[in-house]
Amino acid sequence: MADDKAVERRDRARAFVPELIPEPQDLDRTGPLDAKEQQQLDRIHAARDHHQAAKWMRGKALDAAFRRSLFRGEDGQRTRQEYLDAEWDGISESAAYREIGEWPLAKTISDACERPAPDSHVRALVDVAEKQGHESVAHWYAELRRHGQQLGHRVTADVVANLADFLREGTEPERLEALFVPRQLPPATAKPRKPAAPAGPAESGAGGPVTGTVVAHGQDRRDGSFPNLGMSGASGSGPARDTGPWVLSADHTARLSAWVMDGANAAGISPERAADLLVEALTEETFQHWIGTRAWT
Repeated sequence: MADDKAVERRDRARAFVPELIPEPQDLDRTGPLDAKEQQQLDRIHAARDHHQAAKWMRGKALDAAFRRSLFRGEDGQRTRQEYLDAEWDGISESAAYREIGEWPLAKTISDACERPAPDSHVRALVDVAEKQGHESVAHWYAELRRHGQQLGHRVTADVVANLADFLREGTEPERLEALFVPRQLPPATAKPRKPAAPAGPAESGAGGPVTGTVVAHGQDRRDGSFPNLGMSGASGSGPARDTGPWVLSADHTARLSAWVMDGANAAGISPERAADLLVEALTEETFQHWIGTRAWT
């Protein structure tokens, strides 16, 4: 047993290397795991967590390259996109900024939970963390994971989205059990959403209704984040129905946020101004025609 403890300490003390993963072999074993098998399983899980941790490290690396202007190359003329094309398999600037925006929360969650979180979980919480702080959001996520483990509940992306809804509204969940209610049934302690306001112009940056059936839900554009746009009508190829406000998913919001930041940098304007311009373009009558001509293609 002492030898097992010593090996475990050595594993934790050194960086993960591929040689720690046990070789795949067909073994016909039954019964509880013995000490050696448990150690092998721990190393398999270490490989899993190393893969997830490498993702936030990649985001931090991109952040450092951009903020330190290391992308500019030996001649000092290389652009960010040229750098990404040469060194990062040609990913777009918007994709790079998405990774940059996610890594601080991913790292904080990894520290709080002692294991990384899935990408979909991090993306569901990024906009909340930007407002309320990474430590607070990571704390609640860790509590959610512990609660789910104790009760045998799966912590899915939808469950994390329920948590994000509570925190986004400034409400700490009184009962974590309520977060495991399916998304189509609002959690018992959730506040009812306000109906979409009538059509009409909204004050810039106020986070309220924009025009027509488009609403900015739960966001204040002054914080530099892209607002969640809600649109009445059901999704799909059928005729639109008046089913109340529809809100973009966290993944859509993250992708749009990165895209807006990308465009703002290219145009030399603030992300807030770029977001306002995009909302204005989306709420013009031309957008309704544009989307109508593509709905059946």
